[in-house]
Amino acid sequence: MALHLGLLPPPATTAPLRRPTARDQAARRAPGGGRGGRRAAKLLVSGALATGILALALPRVAGAQWDDIAHALASLSVAHLLLLTLVWLAGLWAHTPALTAALPGLSHRRALLLNLTGSFVSNLLPLGGAAGTVANWRMARSWGFASPAFARWALVTNLFDTTLKLALPGVALLWLAAAGVEAGGAVGTAAYVGLGLLTAVVVVLWFLARDDRTVTFLGRLADRIASRVRFVRPPAEGYAARAAAFRRDSAALIASGWWRMALGKIAYAALQAVLLWLSLRVLGSWVSPAVVLAAFAVERILSMVVITPGATGLVEVGMAGVLVALGVDPTMSAAGVLLYRAFTFGMEIPVGGLSMLAWSLSRRTALTA
Repeated sequence: MALHLGLLPPPATTAPLRRPTARDQAARRAPGGGRGGRRAAKLLVSGALATGILALALPRVAGAQWDDIAHALASLSVAHLLLLTLVWLAGLWAHTPALTAALPGLSHRRALLLNLTGSFVSNLLPLGGAAGTVANWRMARSWGFASPAFARWALVTNLFDTTLKLALPGVALLWLAAAGVEAGGAVGTAAYVGLGLLTAVVVVLWFLARDDRTVTFLGRLADRIASRVRFVRPPAEGYAARAAAFRRDSAALIASGWWRMALGKIAYAALQAVLLWLSLRVLGSWVSPAVVLAAFAVERILSMVVITPGATGLVEVGMAGVLVALGVDPTMSAAGVLLYRAFTFGMEIPVGGLSMLAWSLSRRTALTA
């Protein structure tokens, strides 16, 4: 999954609920009307954009024809697909310790459920991380977790995830150099971009984590803005006191479970890289692990550019371009990337959707009882 920040739970409101008006009901019933219509339109536009990028750019960048790519994928056996499925599931399960460490009291089963359902929602829409985070928040609240605890979970898990994404291109560049593989282009660009962003993240975190001064200053600024604008009711103790308490609680959470969070994130990334290597291997192409890591690192950077659902189109084109530039057969590169993404992106939609449906039904049953 992909978890996303920026996106903390919506504030509670004390305003009384109003009955839907006739106009509201008509908007929901009208084709394309209401919130559902806007979401459907957004889904169609973003899906068409991703499909267009993939259909037009992938063969051109990889230098392979769609007929050849389809022929390579048709050679897969049931045993190959079962092996890839097991590795994919192992990666999801290996990720759960990072999620449980960031939310004490969360079980591994529920951590897996949060991962899958969040990915299901965010993979359907461009910039869908907000919707995925809200879905995860509702699930966590139904299990008895308070909103501040969930907010810390979202902050800390995204912090570790982003740090690993930004560091991977540099690691891949060093491995390629040690293996004697001439690297540059997309890998070098990703390494420099990742290094620059990682440096910026570290500097910001240092200012925020060293003491309460920075967060208190930001909280007081928010208090002054809230007192003048009055668009939202501030907490009774003020944003400054709440921000300082949130910083201290987050620091204590990281201090007690950082090693489990780090190991879980690294194990998850490592198994996804193994999944990419196996996707190429079962198609008949042996690729150096250093080259696979380079393509995987570029995919991690591109996955942050979510102008399409799950950055679909951009990720596949970028990964195939890196593999071909590093000497992998064009047809095998394109087919292997599509097979890999069929698991890490495609499979998360039906599996996550079924997981969310099961949670919704169980919650409805519990509320009825």
